Amino acid sequence: MRIRRSIKPRQKHWTLFLKVLVIILISTAVWKGIHKKPAISSDIYPYLLNLPAELVLQCQKEGKEISPTAWADLIAIRSTVTKDEELYLVQQLQQDIDFEELSWQNSEFQIDEAVVKQTLWKRHVLLTYPFYEPGRFVFPVIGKVWYMDTFGADREGGVRKHEGTDIFGAEGIPVISIGNGKIERLGWNRLGGERVGVRGEDGNYYYYAHLNTINPHLQEGQKVKKGDFLGTLGHTGDALTTPDHLHFGIELPNGEWVNPYPFLTIWQQSQEENALSQKNSIS
Repeated sequence: MRIRRSIKPRQKHWTLFLKVLVIILISTAVWKGIHKKPAISSDIYPYLLNLPAELVLQCQKEGKEISPTAWADLIAIRSTVTKDEELYLVQQLQQDIDFEELSWQNSEFQIDEAVVKQTLWKRHVLLTYPFYEPGRFVFPVIGKVWYMDTFGADREGGVRKHEGTDIFGAEGIPVISIGNGKIERLGWNRLGGERVGVRGEDGNYYYYAHLNTINPHLQEGQKVKKGDFLGTLGHTGDALTTPDHLHFGIELPNGEWVNPYPFLTIWQQSQEENALSQKNSIS
């Protein structure tokens, strides 16, 4: 005769606990895998943010006469090679030779392989993160403004750092979307007051804060295009005692906030030059 041994209640509870624990661990791992923030090479944004505005604007202007991607070709070349090498490479681009078909040597010199690789890498970065592509982005405020680079400055007595650029202007002037994207956040928060958060088509989060009013037709999840009206300049939130301004921020998909100032200066100057060029062509 077989004797059945019953499992003690304590053993049952322990077995159930282990099963639940395994399920929780697996679920946590899956959740982390799905929501894992993308890795971004640490040298990409230092390169983009430290490009001289004069260089970018000149390459944008010259590139229009060559090809749709020549702005990136020229920036990559001029931010890497020597003057003689630059002249040789740019002459080829002006002769309608594609960047991929460039000759990196002639009878006088041969460009070092490491320099070639660096130039190729910079061009890839410029095209993958096209902040400087002509016409891709616009300045976020319409009207007379002033701003300076205060990224990283202390806030609340050093409790936190300033993670954007403050663009000062008259209360009520229009604030617009710098590019295409989708409304992700809308309405009031303690620091930003009336704010709009747009997830750009490039994956970055663009933050517009301290608005006086928000466009009443906007809804979370709604698509917006470059130049769409988001709201008006104000001083809501923790900016209640400051002059009217837009706090504009850029958060990367990995959660890191980067300095918008270099991008803003180029978008503004590029816009002004294009407007002046159009005006001159009409007159």
